[in-house]
Amino acid sequence: MKLLNTIEIEPWDYAKNEYESPSVSKAENPKGWSDFWYKCISDSNLQDLQPIELGSYLVDINKIGEPELKTIIEKELKDVDLSDYQEYVGQIIGGIVVLENEMIILEPTCCGDLSDIQNWEEIENAELGKWNQLWLGHPWIFYKRTENHIAFSDYTDYNLEDFKDISEKYKFSEQKLISEIKSSRNKQIGFEKRISKVLAELKIDNANDIAKLMTGNK
Repeated sequence: MKLLNTIEIEPWDYAKNEYESPSVSKAENPKGWSDFWYKCISDSNLQDLQPIELGSYLVDINKIGEPELKTIIEKELKDVDLSDYQEYVGQIIGGIVVLENEMIILEPTCCGDLSDIQNWEEIENAELGKWNQLWLGHPWIFYKRTENHIAFSDYTDYNLEDFKDISEKYKFSEQKLISEIKSSRNKQIGFEKRISKVLAELKIDNANDIAKLMTGNK
């Protein structure tokens, strides 16, 4: 089991021309959606980015080059009132992806962002034998600490009180998962420092504080 820190690169945010998107879902035509994504982001010179899988918009933060990161940061802060950055700077969309045997089994969903790593960090101190919500966007999942393991449910839109019997879909070693979460935090801190450097190069004041807000780091 392995965790990846990712951000979402929405194709429409970077397209400078109009392209026709596939008429079916990503699941039905991942290659078509991948081709559409690359056309759009290539307009902003992001063609060297690689998604975590065909048809996905999620990109591993550790595989983003410096020129691409600068373009992404400029887009994120476009039209943002930086004179009141504490009010208007938001977290970058994305989050934690879980791989098992190199296959993606969990990933951030709609409205998930980098600050959601804090929710993963709460797992370590959760009460044994009790299901808890893990917000990673919607739909979300639930987790439960058992003896030396962490169990996860499937995605759901239901609240915890609406369930009578939650089924375990995945189970991981607690020691391994907690170790991966701590590693992910360190990677996110490193990403924050990279963003701060880009902001400083762009002559933006309060670079460190803005980078911390964008990455959702405490």
